[in-house]
Amino acid sequence: MAAQTHTVGIAVVGFGNAGAQHVAAVQALPGVRLAAVVESDPAAARRAREAGLPVRPLSQVLADPGTDAVAVCLPPGHRPAVLADAVAAGKHLIIEKLPARLPAELDEILAASARAELFSTVMFQHRFALPGPLRDEAPERFADAVGSLLISRPRSADHYREGWRAEPEAAVGGVSVHLGAHYLDLACQLLGEPVAITCLSRTDAVAGIDTELSGHIAFRSGARLTVTVTCRAAARFEQLTVLGRQDWVEVRAGATAGEVDGRPLAAPARPAAELRQDVYRELADALRGGPAPDLSRLDRSSGVVRILDGLLHSVVGATRQVAA
Repeated sequence: MAAQTHTVGIAVVGFGNAGAQHVAAVQALPGVRLAAVVESDPAAARRAREAGLPVRPLSQVLADPGTDAVAVCLPPGHRPAVLADAVAAGKHLIIEKLPARLPAELDEILAASARAELFSTVMFQHRFALPGPLRDEAPERFADAVGSLLISRPRSADHYREGWRAEPEAAVGGVSVHLGAHYLDLACQLLGEPVAITCLSRTDAVAGIDTELSGHIAFRSGARLTVTVTCRAAARFEQLTVLGRQDWVEVRAGATAGEVDGRPLAAPARPAAELRQDVYRELADALRGGPAPDLSRLDRSSGVVRILDGLLHSVVGATRQVAA
């Protein structure tokens, strides 16, 4: 394990919107340095160079012993080969959401990084906004709970008809994946593993790329959740409500309210940029000899990957049972 004084080197693969956010998070943290940006698109590579960032080819980055971890910010369908090469080179992983297109793909990433004794983490930064009491034993706490999730982020349907966003193999889906995944992941952190998923309705911009989706999820804990994600409404709105037998919680626009163990619970919203830094801080601390990553662990993403697979790849009105 790295020494306590070790400066952690991070390479960011992909310099689109997500990649730029990762770079900003890396640059904001002491003891963490940006080893390189990897970008094959000439225009994006030029933007990175104009911002004063070191742009290097992936082969050079993977051969560099000063690069401890690779942040993969490519579209989901463009990641598998990069992830495999990074693990083979002994690099720890930070994967932008959605971390895998299918449950089997996620299992392969987890198995490969475990065999190589590497940390695999994911940029589901909203996990770090949950107050402490909701981070531990949440599925048991909310057994048999009922919940609702409503997300509205206005976007033109044309947004999902251009470039890789219009390609199901690259993008996985539309609004449900790219704007709904964070809160779906929060629901899984609170309610546990899904066991049955029903797509109730969906509207697509192009085949396989949704602009509105509704569904119902049943969890092993006994909890049930109704979900609607849309980009077709004018309002920007994000709300997850979970009502248990005794405890309840609501996460709205990043702020948390509720009652846990008979006590009021409240936490203000935190900027997404700060939460991204928390993901990197947890990994960097682990690489310096601290505890292994916890909230950012990739294996905690199995629920959201299974939910989106069920919602996007099932016949409307049919229920898909999820294998244990």
